[in-house]
Order: sequence, then C-alpha cells, then structure tokens
Amino acid sequence: MRNLSIAILSVCCIVCSLWSSAQGAQNKQVPINEPDNNKPKLFADLPDRLDFNPKTLSNLFDAKVGQWVNLSINPQFSFSGQVVSKADESNSTSVVVSSVNRVGAKLIFTRITEDNDIKYIGRIISMKHGDTYEISQDNNQYYFKKKGYYDLIAE
Repeated sequence: MRNLSIAILSVCCIVCSLWSSAQGAQNKQVPINEPDNNKPKLFADLPDRLDFNPKTLSNLFDAKVGQWVNLSINPQFSFSGQVVSKADESNSTSVVVSSVNRVGAKLIFTRITEDNDIKYIGRIISMKHGDTYEISQDNNQYYFKKKGYYDLIAE
C-alpha cells in the first residue's frame, strides 16, 4: 500500500509538471531593449564642456514648484523652463526644471551639504535625445560635461 501511494504521488507530480505553464516558458527569450543610437542630438550646437559657477544656479533652491526660471548657465548656454519638482532633505536639496528652449530636456540640480562642505551634482537629460550633460568637478571648478544618453542610462 505504501509503494502504491508513492507511485501515485510520483505520477501526479509528473503530470503537474508537464502541464505547468512554466515549462512552456523555457523556450521563450527574454525581451532586450537595444539602445537606439540614432536618437537626435539635443546639444549638438554646444561644446563638450561648459564651465559654470554653481552659485549662479543656487537661486533655483528658493524657487517654488510651478515658477518659471531663466538660467544663464554659461555665456554660450541659457536654460529656460518651469520648476516641476523640488525636494528638501536634511542634508540635500534638489530641483527639477523642465525646459522650454530645449524641448524635452530636464535639469536636475542638487546641493549636498556634508560637514559644512557644499557639493553640487546634477544633469540635463532628455529621454528623447541621444546626448546629455552631467555636472563634474575638477579643482573646485564645476562644469557640465557632455555624455551620450546610454553612457548614463542602461536598459
């Protein structure tokens, strides 16, 4: 009787595994999003490096959501748009500005305060375009460095 119940249990397990929907998924491939290297360039008219003083952008942290701003990042580049988001934490403040003169672009600008030291990070990015700017720092000089979209984003 014991052997019969083990045999019936084994047959039930085999039948269930054959009918299982997970068994059919083994032959399916996982979808992969290939990078679109043909996206148009949003900043093709600008250099690879734009020096700027982050203190000229610090008035963004006083702006309210919905407020329109016009920022002169560099003599070659101004950024106009509307503040769409703002976050204020104990040691950081972030602002997101949606551009009107570079349609689709968003400026994300963050000030981080650690031990009375202020650091700035951020980027200008558009999901529809193939280039971005990311804030970098070298010898206390801040600048926007041009990068490819897929250098920052991996799908």
